[in-house]
Amino acid sequence: MRPFTGTKHQEADMPTSASRYVLGRSEREYMRLMVQSRLMRPWTERYMRAAGLRPGDRVLDLGSGVGDVSLLAASIVGPEGSVLGIERDADAIETARQRVEAERLSETVRFEVADVNSLTGTEQFDAVVGRFFLVYQPDPVATVQRAAALLRPGGVLVLHEMDAGAVNDMSWPPCPVYNDSVSLLFPVFAATGAHTYMGRMLAHTFLEAGLERPAVEIDTPVATGPDSPVLDWMARTVQSLEPMLAAEGLSLPAGVDFDDLLPVWKRTITEQRAQFVGPSQYGAWARVS
Repeated sequence: MRPFTGTKHQEADMPTSASRYVLGRSEREYMRLMVQSRLMRPWTERYMRAAGLRPGDRVLDLGSGVGDVSLLAASIVGPEGSVLGIERDADAIETARQRVEAERLSETVRFEVADVNSLTGTEQFDAVVGRFFLVYQPDPVATVQRAAALLRPGGVLVLHEMDAGAVNDMSWPPCPVYNDSVSLLFPVFAATGAHTYMGRMLAHTFLEAGLERPAVEIDTPVATGPDSPVLDWMARTVQSLEPMLAAEGLSLPAGVDFDDLLPVWKRTITEQRAQFVGPSQYGAWARVS
């Protein structure tokens, strides 16, 4: 297989067909999602609270996966509020339901196998939230319009999305074993129609959908040592893409395999006294009139 050596993905934000969840559906991926959630939780929570989520709110979680964002929202809205998570993957929904039962939150949080673009019913929500959801939507503007239509007047849409950023600036001093591994993610995402630069597209997407100008914040995960959870998260993400990388004819740097990826990165960041950066995280929110 060939390594990826490109640096630009000009077509990544203009998919011509419906995208699919490139990271797959497996126990390994569900575990990666939970590792990801522990890292992302402080940022997602800050975006939700800044947007005005409060006790008693009725919340819809788009693409709820194994339930992490729904559980986070439940911790904000409390027992007097409610959270509905919708997800197309029935196995992920089952895992999410088990977690909710274990947390004794079944009276507050429920899940349905559904998609926002086909959701039926007239229930209106105080907040619609989602993390890494628009990135996989073939028409983000239409999806935002559909989500906004499910809000009561004065309700708020809160989205947490990532952005590929500059793949050549992900480490300093430059560490090719990290840069070249992480850069593999973006052509695979783009090949499936995903919007690899969704973060920087958020304000434009909200406005095109007819919403007011959103508040937007940006955060960046940074690893400064071998024990950083950023390394674990990024390694698991590359590992989840192993089948897709093979299908695209892409490979890890010479001498590195998927099982050894994390130990190699840990050794490199220590020996080179380096700093590794992950994809930028964007939060955006706006209210509907």
